[in-house]
Amino acid sequence: MILNNNIKQFLLRLFAAIGMIVTAGMIVGAYATWNFFHPEKKSLEVPKAMVLALDFTSPVVEQARGFSLSLPALLDESNETPLLSIVRALENAKNDPKVKGIIAQFSPAESPALVHAQEIAVALDHFRASGKPTYAYAASYGDFAPGRSLYALASHFDNIWLQPIGAVALSPLSIEAPFGKTALGKLGIEADFLRREEYKSVMENISRDSFSPPVRANMEGMVFSLNDQIAHMLAQGRKIDSAKANTLLANGPYTANEALKEGLVTKIGYEDEFFKELDDKLGKETVSVDSSYYLYVQSQERKDEPKGTLAVIYAEGMITDAPPEGPYRLAQEEMIDTGAIVQAFEDAAKDKDVKAILFRINSPGGSPVASESIRRALIKAKESKKPVYVSMGAMAASGGYWIAMDADRIIADPATITGSIGVVAGKFVIGGLLDKLGVKIDTVGVDKNASLWSMRTPFDARGRERMNVMLDETYKAFTDNVAAARKIPLEKMPTIAKGRVFTGEQAVKVGLVDELGGMDFAIASLKKTMGLQETDRVYLKQFPAPETPETLAIRILRNLRFGGAMALSFMQDFQRVSSALRPVIGALNDHGAITAKLPMAYRQTN
Repeated sequence: MILNNNIKQFLLRLFAAIGMIVTAGMIVGAYATWNFFHPEKKSLEVPKAMVLALDFTSPVVEQARGFSLSLPALLDESNETPLLSIVRALENAKNDPKVKGIIAQFSPAESPALVHAQEIAVALDHFRASGKPTYAYAASYGDFAPGRSLYALASHFDNIWLQPIGAVALSPLSIEAPFGKTALGKLGIEADFLRREEYKSVMENISRDSFSPPVRANMEGMVFSLNDQIAHMLAQGRKIDSAKANTLLANGPYTANEALKEGLVTKIGYEDEFFKELDDKLGKETVSVDSSYYLYVQSQERKDEPKGTLAVIYAEGMITDAPPEGPYRLAQEEMIDTGAIVQAFEDAAKDKDVKAILFRINSPGGSPVASESIRRALIKAKESKKPVYVSMGAMAASGGYWIAMDADRIIADPATITGSIGVVAGKFVIGGLLDKLGVKIDTVGVDKNASLWSMRTPFDARGRERMNVMLDETYKAFTDNVAAARKIPLEKMPTIAKGRVFTGEQAVKVGLVDELGGMDFAIASLKKTMGLQETDRVYLKQFPAPETPETLAIRILRNLRFGGAMALSFMQDFQRVSSALRPVIGALNDHGAITAKLPMAYRQTN
């Protein structure tokens, strides 16, 4: 018996050890893969003269991505740049005598989101006011594809270069959507969805063959607003009147020579000629640095200490009840971890150093239940007497607005898509498809209503009545909460809700948004509430902290739950070893090259 127990203990420890080795191997392999595709920037000495280089050939993103094992993250080879890094670099560089100018490169294959273009354009205009030169270059601003937001941003540079045979692909904005009711019907599939109310367009593209009249009217208003915003950007960037900007937008796209004639570009030339002119104008001794490195260098040079800590919480993606880990999460990345956001608000509220909270939202919505959990966390955080501001990104609609409405102040970009105060629920009915395939379904249940969610048949009268009750209650809670949070009379809500979608520009007029501005503007507004000056420095602390290889490994080991004391001992040893080896690991990230470890994923100073 003792021998058998010893064998069992030996096998248990053996398999536990094997499990740890395999897990560690997976983590090391994933970490190596991630670093191969995300090499760190090489060390540079602080130059006496520099030009700030902005790379718009790669994506501009909401936040620096932490270490992730999701397939999209591991396979992504692009060098992403966080929006706030670009904006803060431009704002800081305008008064920095060492920065002699700005250069930017664009690609027809990569177009920034319109809200990102708007926020960067504001900072560019502030930089241009310093009198320093700004240069932009692209082989084509859109080529044979739309280039509206791409060129709208480029228009805010003084010197705009375009390669011969390139184009400026301006054209008016439109919304085009596929509708699949007839196609699904041919397959024997029916969409049985209920909505609140007539402007709620979700699922309309599978339950109809065209826009319904209310949705079409709503979309038209939104398109006109966005189109006017693009024309306004052109007018400001090229310093022309609105009528001229609208004409240019309507008559595009333009060939290189046409663009030069219309004043959309200032010079036609090749990339090597562009950089030769930069050497001649700015001097060959001027060093090119990117936004992240520039901010890092500046933070090291500044002697003034931050005068407060501002918590930053990002909510980006679909709002879901899905578990934060597991196979589903490995394949999906743009999903909000509801539990993590709730915990972030709790931690920020308890943190004695944090004086205010900025909640940045970029979400089309999702689960009302998960949205309500996040809303409650925001309300509880306000009880700490710390101001909570919302900054809306490209989208904060439906559930995305649900989680925003109780903030002390809501700030949105003009092109933010928001509102959509409504709900939808239902199911796909595949009974016809099953019949076509010869699949037979038999049912065993205790009651007829047990087949409520069956995909074999549409809702019956009782099922439809139950669905309507649930939808009505959810919709009422949504509209009542918006009315209370935004101090909008309940009788006015039908003119704002019912699923209507607004741009940020429109949302201000109906009271859903307090003010127009970007994330940097929201930070400046929070500084005022903290009793600080615009030039005062604050520490931006992200909640939750971005994932690192060390924290990911520890979390995986905790979740494996094998070996009790053995696993605990291994985790403690791993933490000590990883802390000791962190400088070595950092030095080897670039395959042996010396690197400058930029802490932009963890903190940014303002």
